[in-house]
Amino acid sequence: MKKYLTLVVGCLAILGMSSCTKEYYDVVPNQTFRYDISPNQWVRPNGVSNRVYVDIDLPELTDYYVDQGIVSVAVSFDNNLSYDILPTTFDGISYSVNYTTGLVTIYAEDPIIDPNITIGIPQETLIVKITLSEADLIP
Repeated sequence: MKKYLTLVVGCLAILGMSSCTKEYYDVVPNQTFRYDISPNQWVRPNGVSNRVYVDIDLPELTDYYVDQGIVSVAVSFDNNLSYDILPTTFDGISYSVNYTTGLVTIYAEDPIIDPNITIGIPQETLIVKITLSEADLIP
């Protein structure tokens, strides 16, 4: 009797597992945008010697990404051979990023924020990659 019961339970288990269906979800890819920042695009705020910045208009940076998505910014200082993810410090200059709907601002400033230090404008063209990723915000 035990043999038949084992056989019946085994058959039911095989039937139960074979009736499962796999579900596939479409993965929305990230969006990456590349910008070349030339030396003449940097702006020095009036009366501030230890900071320069550059604004990048990015209409794809919607309220969704500000509210719950992910925004990553990386800069190449060596013509696309490697990237540093912001914030980073390179050649004694601290680079950081701030973003809002439609706009990304990259700052280059003195890492110790000494008002008596003057930060020069980067003299090489920097390559910036901005990646927008979808995410589910869980409060």
